[in-house]
Amino acid sequence: MKRWALTYDWWSESVREEAITQAGLHFVGLGSYLLLFPATSKYCYFRNFDGSFQPGEDDVYERPLTVRTSDGLKVTLELEFVFRLQMNNLRALYMLVGSQSYQNTLVHIASGTIAEHATNFSAQAFYGDRGGVASAFQEALTTELAKRLYVSVMSLQLQPAHFPSAYAAAIVETQEMKQDIQVAEQENKTKVIRKQTELFRARQLANQIIIKAEGDAQQTLVSNQADVAQFKYRQEVLAEGYARALQFFSASGQDAVPDFLNYMKLEAFKAHDSNKKTMKLTPVA
Repeated sequence: MKRWALTYDWWSESVREEAITQAGLHFVGLGSYLLLFPATSKYCYFRNFDGSFQPGEDDVYERPLTVRTSDGLKVTLELEFVFRLQMNNLRALYMLVGSQSYQNTLVHIASGTIAEHATNFSAQAFYGDRGGVASAFQEALTTELAKRLYVSVMSLQLQPAHFPSAYAAAIVETQEMKQDIQVAEQENKTKVIRKQTELFRARQLANQIIIKAEGDAQQTLVSNQADVAQFKYRQEVLAEGYARALQFFSASGQDAVPDFLNYMKLEAFKAHDSNKKTMKLTPVA
């Protein structure tokens, strides 16, 4: 495993300023030895794992944290975050807590920071806005551990909170009610959309009926106008023909009306169906 080191001089009982960060053989001198620190990212767990879980070397494993929310509810939190020692501040870290005690100090600072900032959030936030709570916890840990322990926080993951049984049951009931409301709202939306569709189709059908009726009316009007024009034209032609016939019979200088009427009778007789003609013969005296 990659590690960083500080050189401790036994004769002067002091730690050299410069840290050893490169792999290889290093001569530290007689009466001196190395203080080792992890050079890679490590985990700090506040989790409730089963017996099969084995933390990695230099990882920190603690039980879940019990905190209080802004509305006074006691909840149990499980989380883990990834941290890394700051290479340029190894000597300052050693002078502060030694080479082995930084893990205990890390746990105390982290648990205190989480407990303090948990009071900024309601129980509902821990249930419904876990991402927002986790972001706030990571920001707070990043600030506190960098300032007080020379540790950088790389990431944080917050697990679902454990609520008291009565509150957990109330949450389940609330969620079920919300689901019922959402189902009812969706059904109502479906009904509204169906009714709107039916109304749209009815309006479309009404428009089609109106358009067809207007078209039929227009067609009837045009047809009637054509029939009237043809009838008028036919009557004008007949009137003109009758006028010419009357003029023809008037050329003899006698009363043309009796001759014209006889002509009309003859034309009517000729136009009548021959199968349906009946003739009356008047004997000559």
